[in-house]
Amino acid sequence: MTIKTHIVYLVLAFCMFSCGFNSDKTNANKDTEDQKDPIEQLSAEIIDDPNDPNLYLKRAMAYRNNKMMQLAIRDAERAIAIDSTVSYFHTVRGELQFQSGQLREARLSLEKAITLDETNTDALLKLAETNFLLRRYEEALRYTNDALRVDDKLAQGYFIKGFVYKELGDTALAISSFQTATEVNPDHYEAYMELGNLSAYKGNPLALEYFNTALGIKPKSAEALYSLGMYLQAGAQYDKAMDTYQRLINVDPDNFLGYYNTGYLYLTEYGKYETALAYFDTVLTLDPTYMDARYNQGVCHEEMNEPEQAIAIYRDVLEVSPDYTLAAKGLERLLD
Repeated sequence: MTIKTHIVYLVLAFCMFSCGFNSDKTNANKDTEDQKDPIEQLSAEIIDDPNDPNLYLKRAMAYRNNKMMQLAIRDAERAIAIDSTVSYFHTVRGELQFQSGQLREARLSLEKAITLDETNTDALLKLAETNFLLRRYEEALRYTNDALRVDDKLAQGYFIKGFVYKELGDTALAISSFQTATEVNPDHYEAYMELGNLSAYKGNPLALEYFNTALGIKPKSAEALYSLGMYLQAGAQYDKAMDTYQRLINVDPDNFLGYYNTGYLYLTEYGKYETALAYFDTVLTLDPTYMDARYNQGVCHEEMNEPEQAIAIYRDVLEVSPDYTLAAKGLERLLD
């Protein structure tokens, strides 16, 4: 311990001794104050200064963080009531309404934000997203292009355009837009995932590179691992697919799809029926309603020459899902 550290400790000890229990009480009060709910703190500040719109916006964010969305929207409206000329205030209200699923209300708020400031790219992009979800695709493209005219380095703008083109069935333009998003922002995970999924659908081997790049950005992404596993499985790279599903299980032990796909491969490609049954058991423990796993348990028993167990399982599946055709055909096979 250095001499300087000794001095610091001595000073602290002297203060504690001099202040006695009053110091303990002061420290306790300070700790309580530090841990005070931010909503309570902001509410107290608002009482002291009820005409500061920024305080209402701060409290709106605190409400949002606590998933109290209607209270958050109300505070954004209070900020607007104090000063309705600030584009940002309308943007905040629109984003909160968007998060609450109030899409038409969000559209009106964001349109007002743009009326006040046509260069407000946050409002333009959120308005593009809103119109996309409302299936107003032309408007979504128009607002995205408006944002990109203000700032052509907005990766999210190209990403939104990609989604619009994908929805319209123009995969070439969708891929081009997603690629531009990754060029502007090389860490745009979502764009790489979209590129991977579109490439996999088209049978393009670039899908492997896109999924691996996404995993380089988010190594523990269950979504990326599952998509990569499915791509490898579709390409008959079963061992690599199995390794990928095991990574998925390690990353997200509650994700039943990793267990299901592993069980499916043990059933269909490796012929290890008892192992497959164990994986399907785990799937049904995690999600008892997943009838594909229950049905495939029946297939396992059928392959193991255990018809009575298979018949019972197929009947269970049909009781829950009367339209499950494969289970009905299984019964026909075994009861004929």
